[in-house]
Amino acid sequence: MRSRKVWLLFLALTLVAVLCTAAFAYSRERTPEYALGEIAAGIGARDYEKVSRYADLQSIAMGSYDESTAILCRDIEKLSRMYPQDWFFRHDMAFMTKYIADRREDDLALIQDIMKFYLTGNTPITRHEGEARWIADETAKFLQEYDAEVVNVEEEGGSAVAVIAIKGHDTPYGQLAPKLTLKAALEEQQDGRWKVVRVSNVKELFYPVVDGIENYWTLQGWQ
Repeated sequence: MRSRKVWLLFLALTLVAVLCTAAFAYSRERTPEYALGEIAAGIGARDYEKVSRYADLQSIAMGSYDESTAILCRDIEKLSRMYPQDWFFRHDMAFMTKYIADRREDDLALIQDIMKFYLTGNTPITRHEGEARWIADETAKFLQEYDAEVVNVEEEGGSAVAVIAIKGHDTPYGQLAPKLTLKAALEEQQDGRWKVVRVSNVKELFYPVVDGIENYWTLQGWQ
């Protein structure tokens, strides 16, 4: 179970970090900033439909999953040296590539459920839903100990990139990944509104977040 939680928790944290942006007071609706503000409002209201209107959760999940697991497979030997206590990294590239390919569809479905449980708070029924709810609840614990602020938005044509500074509180959870910079890519839609479609700096986030998750296992006494 531990190995499964590492990557799904990483992705859940990354996805929710995209969404937990500071609210904006822009009157112009057809701007990236307005979309980010609506996402923040949807998060606060636990309004899954509203968040989905301004964030393509499926696209974000798929892109983040594929990019992060590609790094995992490529750097598996490096990760094993960095974290010798973690048996999950004690494999070679061929094994990890097949492992990820075999579970990709199920993992992506579970990530979507994680986001729904986080945004709706619904009660799980099946074992699969219970697992998703557990990760959603853990994600909520993390996010109580982090602040996210949009520090810059650069727009070019029908695309934009929002730079989001994430800072942890001076608490055990907050210091697991005390300082991160996340870049969220947005695209203008046909109706003029903007939508977050992917995380554009997964490579930069990968090692700081993995290190934080490894420390998380230690904090929980799971080593």
